Amino acid sequence: MNKHLILCALIALFCLSCSKKDEPTNVQKHQVTFHVPSLKVDTQPMDAPHCVAPLTDDDGQQMTQLLMFDGSDLLVQQSNTDPNFGTITVLLTTGNHNLHFIATRSTGLAYNEGILSFESLRPTFGKHYNLNVSGSSDENIAMDRLTGQIAITIEDEIPSGAQNLRIQMGDIYMGIDPTTFNGVRTGGFDQTVSISGKVGTTDNEWKLNVLSPIYGAESTTTFTLTATNTSSQIIGQATGTIPICSNTKTLLHGNLFIGTKSIFSLSTSWGADNDVDF
Repeated sequence: MNKHLILCALIALFCLSCSKKDEPTNVQKHQVTFHVPSLKVDTQPMDAPHCVAPLTDDDGQQMTQLLMFDGSDLLVQQSNTDPNFGTITVLLTTGNHNLHFIATRSTGLAYNEGILSFESLRPTFGKHYNLNVSGSSDENIAMDRLTGQIAITIEDEIPSGAQNLRIQMGDIYMGIDPTTFNGVRTGGFDQTVSISGKVGTTDNEWKLNVLSPIYGAESTTTFTLTATNTSSQIIGQATGTIPICSNTKTLLHGNLFIGTKSIFSLSTSWGADNDVDF
């Protein structure tokens, strides 16, 4: 019996020794710091970004959120209230990492099932960054504009009795895939703004920020502009199809109340402007 117990103990020790040999060694991690001092912007006809504060856009407005993804995993979400806003320090394992950075002034951010969504889309910038980590390092990140813009201008005079302008867009993308920067559709855009305070004025403008379903590629969306008076009667309307693209202004303009009701144009010199009459 004693010999049997000794044999069992020896077998157990042998198995434990094999188990320890099979255990993986600790995965090594390295400290990597990313600096995002300013935004890279092609801005014709807009001005270059003002570097008076970290992560400001071409209007001098500071981004409010900075996010870093490793693949589809959100590693860091930093607010502009953070004293180190614009500098991210993380531990990354040895090897290759497909990193994605997004800076935005959008509000109502939520990240779920690989999609970053916004309640209100505002200027947004990003960068894909492939990094092979072999030790500690400092990296500088220059971001590109992800959002395009639709600038709506009613050139003729807002008539007496005008009350509201309803702006409708068919395909508006209010979410983004951080791994591709492709826009994700969350429904149409429908907003009514008051124009009663603009009666008697011309060249009134409204701007919408937009994302493209395929980053960097042009797509189209429909639009409808409907002006009503204090009795909710339609006093001006225009409808059509316009192009949109990241880093591109689409200028939608024309007379809504008199004359021709359909004009448009496209600009990508941000890219150049898409110039569209309505």
